[in-house]
Amino acid sequence: MASLLLPLDIQTDDENFRARIDAITVNGIRLFTVSASRHWLERTRRLASAGADPFFSISLQLEGSSTISQHGHQDLLLPGDFTVYDSTVPYERRFEADSTSLVVMFPQQLINLPPKALAGIAGMRISGGEGLGAIVSAFLSGVARNLTALEGRLGLSMAASMVDLVTAAFSEKMGIVAPNRSRARLEQMMAIRESIMAKLADPDLSPDAIAAEHFISTRQLHILFREQGTTVSTWIRERRLEMIRRDLVDPLKEAESIRTLAERWGFPDATHFSRIFKEAYGETPRRYRQHALGG
Repeated sequence: MASLLLPLDIQTDDENFRARIDAITVNGIRLFTVSASRHWLERTRRLASAGADPFFSISLQLEGSSTISQHGHQDLLLPGDFTVYDSTVPYERRFEADSTSLVVMFPQQLINLPPKALAGIAGMRISGGEGLGAIVSAFLSGVARNLTALEGRLGLSMAASMVDLVTAAFSEKMGIVAPNRSRARLEQMMAIRESIMAKLADPDLSPDAIAAEHFISTRQLHILFREQGTTVSTWIRERRLEMIRRDLVDPLKEAESIRTLAERWGFPDATHFSRIFKEAYGETPRRYRQHALGG
């Protein structure tokens, strides 16, 4: 779950616990159907502040029921209902019996709402039984039944349309109007992000090389990232740190040294890496690994 979705604290008292996840990724938008027996999960404050790429998650209740708690909201989701929650803020989900959900994770800049509105929608329930919510719910249900259809040439446009529909449903409920945005610019940014992630371990990865690959000037590249509230170098560094963090907590990589993991993701200077890792996650890499793996 940590590698596919987000690092989560998951618990169950079901001795015969079972779960199934089907997943695809479309240009940085991750889609999953999750079926599981009784369990509870929490995105704790420590996990939420770990510095990963900020995501929103759409969650559509397909079968069974669940509760969502975030930002002071607490709601019960029944089949057809959906919500959005924020990866950077603690939240809880409770599934008291067998259930199936669709989860769509996407970078936060794809929801085009004012900052106060973004905080307001987290954990809010939209009913799938009436109004625009019913239309969006039916669309999301169709997506859940046909995940592989999004792997084709039009997958990104379909996924972005899904986010726009959900944004419209929340805008209607909150009585606000979402500002217009350029779909072409959004698709360009998502393509750049995906190409960076594919080359993240390349020590020669640089703004100039990224700009050349996408046939834009380095200045244009910096402007695109500035519009997202960050810089190219900062975004690359944060993604590399997050990949190392995932490797540190992976039991299958426990035998690999921290230096090896750091060098693999572009940090040849061990002292520099240890310092910036501690700045990002509050602990040295060694302590972080010990706490995560019980060492």
